[in-house]
Amino acid sequence: MKKPLFHSLPPAGHKIPLRLLFGCIGNRSQENRDRAIERIIRYLGGRKAFYLSSGRAALWLYLKALSIFKPERKEVIVPAYTCPSVVSAVFKAGLTPVLCDNNLDDFGYELREFENKLGRKTLAAIAVHLYGVPVRVDDIQELCRSNGAALVEDAAQAFGNSFLGEKDVKLGMKGDAGFYSFGRGKPVSILHGGLLVVTSDEVFREAGKIAQGLKTDNASVQYCLALSTYALFSNPTLYWIPQMIPFLNLGGTVFEPEFETSRGLSVAASFLETMLAGLEKEKEIRGTNSKWYSDNLSQACFRHIGLRGEYPYLRYPLIIDDRDLRACILEKLVAEGTGATGSYPTPLNQLPKLREVLADDTEYKCAKKIAESIVTLPVHSGVSAANRENIMSIIRQVLNAN
Repeated sequence: MKKPLFHSLPPAGHKIPLRLLFGCIGNRSQENRDRAIERIIRYLGGRKAFYLSSGRAALWLYLKALSIFKPERKEVIVPAYTCPSVVSAVFKAGLTPVLCDNNLDDFGYELREFENKLGRKTLAAIAVHLYGVPVRVDDIQELCRSNGAALVEDAAQAFGNSFLGEKDVKLGMKGDAGFYSFGRGKPVSILHGGLLVVTSDEVFREAGKIAQGLKTDNASVQYCLALSTYALFSNPTLYWIPQMIPFLNLGGTVFEPEFETSRGLSVAASFLETMLAGLEKEKEIRGTNSKWYSDNLSQACFRHIGLRGEYPYLRYPLIIDDRDLRACILEKLVAEGTGATGSYPTPLNQLPKLREVLADDTEYKCAKKIAESIVTLPVHSGVSAANRENIMSIIRQVLNAN
């Protein structure tokens, strides 16, 4: 697919205030790290927590600790359409992922199929708040509890968002555990870190023992330089440069069963804590942009996911049922550097690196539908009114031509 030159919006992200970053360089002590994590947890609503090197490391830690209490249970239910990193963490914990089809309402599970997938071997199920869309987890949680399985909320793309009708309850805080990611293109995008929140005292203690054996990453200077470079090239006038470099694989996520698991950098934890001050404003902007798309993309060929209105999605998800029309719209939007993406290309069991290891030839109809029809639109604070109008103009041009 053709990529733009000289101007390109990132699909997600936000401005990186480097003066705040360099102000955190000296905050590398364990005391400063613990204080920062305590404030982050207070923002979420309070729970026992661990700060690690990534979101998938956080998921791995929980599954590893939980499996000690139920060694006979080796299966973890995962949505058929989601980020491959989820499956990486399941495999690294020595467990078996079992795929279950998504629904087309909030990208959560198709409940009838989910109930059939639950069994005596099920250790946990992962509910993914994809693109920041809040999954209705209550029914999933009830089914898990009746089966003796844990519910894990993947809020990697939803840090700070709340459940619909429950503004004081953050996504990731209803399940037996929840985890967040602060990597590239996340709600708080600082290139490092994952947070695990846990309900059970027993599992928390066991996870603590495992975490004690993890190495501590001390590459603070390298981290600050990497984040400074990221901040520079996130500018729309420069983002096209890393986009043109294939090995950077911007926007791509690959299956890596052997990934680093370490304690998170203290300087990153401190920087994350300072970023909380601007998060509500960032969410307000994302909500405003999401509402604009919801109000203005009213054509019958579009299907809107989740709440129609002002909600701070990470990226605005739009389903275009006509595959040819979707391909034309997406190609034009990408060529014009609008920040639109097609997201994950297939269900997990059809990805080249996962096809053999999953050994699952089931056709997950809704997951396939999402892969073939989704377009995500940028909503972050770098998106101007002119950018939105340009996206609308491009879509109208394609619709008129078809």
